[in-house]
Amino acid sequence: MALVIAVATEATVTSAQVTSQLKADVAELFSSYNHNTGRIGDSWWQSAIVLSTLEAYQQATGDTSYEVVIPVSFAYYARTDFENAYNDDTGWWGLAWLQAYRLTRSRLPQARVYLKMAEKDADYMHESWDDTCGGGIWWTTGKTYKNAITNEIFLELTAWLHNSVPGDTKYLRWARAEWAWFRRSGLINGNDLVNDGLDGQCGNNGQTTWTYNQGVILAGLAQLYLATGNTGQLAQAEAIARSAINHLTVRGVLREPCESLDCGPDPGDAQSFKGIFTRDLKVLADIAGTSQFNDFFRTQARSVADHDTFSGDRLGFRWQGPATGLTTASQASGLDAIVAALRLP
Repeated sequence: MALVIAVATEATVTSAQVTSQLKADVAELFSSYNHNTGRIGDSWWQSAIVLSTLEAYQQATGDTSYEVVIPVSFAYYARTDFENAYNDDTGWWGLAWLQAYRLTRSRLPQARVYLKMAEKDADYMHESWDDTCGGGIWWTTGKTYKNAITNEIFLELTAWLHNSVPGDTKYLRWARAEWAWFRRSGLINGNDLVNDGLDGQCGNNGQTTWTYNQGVILAGLAQLYLATGNTGQLAQAEAIARSAINHLTVRGVLREPCESLDCGPDPGDAQSFKGIFTRDLKVLADIAGTSQFNDFFRTQARSVADHDTFSGDRLGFRWQGPATGLTTASQASGLDAIVAALRLP
């Protein structure tokens, strides 16, 4: 598996060998495809993340071998509009469909249905915006918690929709309102890290600074910058990214603040988080045209390859090793790290 690391560092390893190993890793991920559900893996929200991983892989490599999963997954659940009581779940699917639209719009006549679905999902999420705590989207339709990830997803989705829908004003208005609220909400702490959510008094609850909460905000601010031209938004994103790298890495390798089985009600959720951070940092780097994170990308890919690989193609949860927690989510997350190290700005 060390071959994958040749993402431009080992002259003795050929490009063909790197490509072959990467394809093997993606094939291992796709082996979790469930013909009965039309999804990869069992988790509803994480299957959206996996779809985005495959889309990012295709974008970086041009390999369309797995593109079939896009229309198949869409057809299975289009009648539901990919909505449920958890607004972050809906948002993850909205982002996956917007990514599918951007990936296929020049080749597939049906691509516009993916854009329309992303719009539906953003509209659905906006129904959970209210004045509690001065604004923001509730995590659930039952209004149980105002948290960071739901609002970060909404920022990215609406800003990206504005950049995709000709003549849009609605989504830009919502994206501006989201960022204005998020910035003053207190969710970003004094270390330029994002905590999990707000407490009952609408203050920062001081809960875990998960890596994905440092990641989605980066892509959201990068998309908002494209919409507004406000370089201050890029500067804020880069500050959060640098702080995450400073505080959430061990010897340069990204690590969750909590990696044990007692990390919340479903510790399997965290297996997706580092991949989300790395993928969204790459979005920021590409849009900003900055190479300041290139060493970080190479380090993550190298560590996944050298220390977090089991039996050739299976990627684990702990990028620093050993290779444990081998799941569909850990496979996709590790692939996000490897793919992010390709085509560096």
